[in-house]
Formats: sequence, structure tokens, C-alpha cells
Amino acid sequence: MTDSLTMRLARPAEDARVTEILEDGKRSIARFGIAQWQNGYPGIESVRADIARGACYVAEDADGVLLGTLALLDGIDAEYCRAQVPWLTENPFEGEDAELARYLAIHRCATAAAALKRGVMGFMFARSEEIARAQGKASIRIDTHPGNRAMRAFLSKQGYTELGAFDLTQKGAAETDLTRIAFEKLV
Repeated sequence: MTDSLTMRLARPAEDARVTEILEDGKRSIARFGIAQWQNGYPGIESVRADIARGACYVAEDADGVLLGTLALLDGIDAEYCRAQVPWLTENPFEGEDAELARYLAIHRCATAAAALKRGVMGFMFARSEEIARAQGKASIRIDTHPGNRAMRAFLSKQGYTELGAFDLTQKGAAETDLTRIAFEKLV
């Protein structure tokens, strides 16, 4: 399956389909009985912002069907510089030169329900690592809800190191359960 996939930047006209894939992800998370992503976030506004900044990627099959999405962000992630976890790479302070961030951050990743268990997200993570290396980055960071055992197992299988819990500081009403588990992988 993954040999027929490609990963590319999402186009503005694909914002609705990317949002549909994220909605599939929300339903998957809801089955675990956890509150992550259950209050409207992420929505089409997040998708449009990611597309505008050149950070929204999609996986498509040979027929052009979009099967997965993730945001791959460069620069200093405010949540991660506030997180008191033992990062594997230097953790620049918020407001410092974005060039000091030696990592990319994955956020808002999901697989279309029809493509679950077909290797889509593993493919996207591998391509993200290639992008990080090409940009001279040292690692990729990501976080997930403590109760999202499937994502935690997936990240471990992909070679990410679980670093510890932290609380989000910028979500406001978008999320009600703010504890996350930080992960990082050297690339």
C-alpha cells in the first residue's frame, strides 16, 4: 500500500477534505473515551492556517485520493519550550530566533477512516523525517494525550522516545483536558 503513496503539501482547495480526515481522527480518539480533540479543535480554521504557512501535508494514493494528513511545523513551538520535559535536543526559549529550533513538530495528524491500518501514518512519519534531515534538523517532536494508547504505541514503534507529561498552556477552551505526553525522535 505505502509504495503507491506520495506525500505533498496540501492545496487550499483541499481544506474541506483535510478537515474530514481530521474528523475521522476525532472519532477514533473518542472511542478511547478521552477528551482530546472533542471540542471543535482542530477545525477548518486550523487547516487553513496550516496550509497558508506551508505546513499542512497530505498523503495521497495513486488515484489522487487523500488518505492522511499532518502539520509539520518549523520554528520554536511555544508549548514545547514551556514543557518541563527532558528533550533530546536543545530547547530554545519562546521568542528566540526561530533558527535555533533544531526540530520540526508534528501536530494535527490523522488517517482517513477508510485507510486505517494500511500504513499511511507510518509512511507520513518516515517522509517527515526525510524532510527534517533535508532541512538540517536534529529531531522531530510530537505530543499526545496520555490516554491515547494507540498513538503512544505507534510513536514507540516509530522510534520516538517518550519524555514525560506536561500541560498545554495555549489551548484555552479548545481543549478541556490539557495534559499531554511529549515524544521526540532524533533524525
